[in-house]
Amino acid sequence: MKQKIQEILDSVREFIVSHEYQTTPILTVYANVDSTNSDNRRDRPEWFIELKNETKRLEEKHGGEALELHQKRHQWADAEATILAHLEQTKPQGRSIVLFTDLEDYLTVDVPVQLPNKLYYGLPQLRHLLFALDSYKKYLVVLFSEEEGKMLEVFLTSPTEDAVVQLGKDGGVSLRPGGRTARTQASERRDLDSERRVSKEAADQINAYFMADAEIERVVFGGNLKLAHAVKHQLHPSVADSLVSIEPIDINSSNKEVAEAVKRIAEDQEQEHDVALMNDLVARRHACGTAVLESQGVKLALESGQAQKLVVAMPIDSDEFDPLLIDAMLNNVDIEFLHAAAAEELKTFGGLAAKLYYSGK
Repeated sequence: MKQKIQEILDSVREFIVSHEYQTTPILTVYANVDSTNSDNRRDRPEWFIELKNETKRLEEKHGGEALELHQKRHQWADAEATILAHLEQTKPQGRSIVLFTDLEDYLTVDVPVQLPNKLYYGLPQLRHLLFALDSYKKYLVVLFSEEEGKMLEVFLTSPTEDAVVQLGKDGGVSLRPGGRTARTQASERRDLDSERRVSKEAADQINAYFMADAEIERVVFGGNLKLAHAVKHQLHPSVADSLVSIEPIDINSSNKEVAEAVKRIAEDQEQEHDVALMNDLVARRHACGTAVLESQGVKLALESGQAQKLVVAMPIDSDEFDPLLIDAMLNNVDIEFLHAAAAEELKTFGGLAAKLYYSGK
């Protein structure tokens, strides 16, 4: 997904620059076309109805005349018909579609998460798209027992009932291959060697799968905790660093139960990460000046090329951040969103921060 995200950002960047977004108003359309929503399977799907309401809202906001694009005037009714017809003709590859258009050219982006049905006019509206791409995370879950092992993928932004993909069984994992009776010192050594070999083989499989899939953000172990810990010690360091928890998740748990457990773990991990990031920003600002925590400082850092990462508190309460999000994307600046307690703390500074390459002092 990381490569796909970069491709999406590159295509959006090219479109808005080539269409002179600073002087040419752009329509940005967010459509939740998720076919698993029964309301979207009607003759007039939910997204269609909500977007028609959105066009009425924009017509009232911008006046009954029209949109002025490329020195041409289009009645709102024409704009509405054009956009909705384009969306109806599009075959979505994800749960939502993001559309950027000047009513002559169109850029359609498929997004694998549900987004609100919204319509914007003026600057390209990126906040929902960037937040969705930042939130799209996949966890690898490995469940162990003495008889078998399971590997599953959990997509955090998918509905719980659809979040899990089972990858199959690795099979034949045993803690005591030599049996449990008539034990001698020699048999104990053989069993220990066998246990290490089995753990190493399981770890090698997990290492290979993790390293072959750049989408995987974190790893969770479950099932037989003794075997899980044994495998943990055999993991490649980069995989071990991504192992965030070993939980008593039963190997026979349903996909829904696995998804619920992993989403709870992920929420805790994300909150810890956000708090650590916020603390780091404050420390950098005080110690060495390599962070700024107010809008004007962030703007200057983006303009001067000092900004390494833009950090935004969610939910975004101000339209003033929109041009800064565009500047960050155009300049390949990483963008990260904070939630919960970390977001509330950042909002006391204005809701925006930037990590810098070097001190501006």
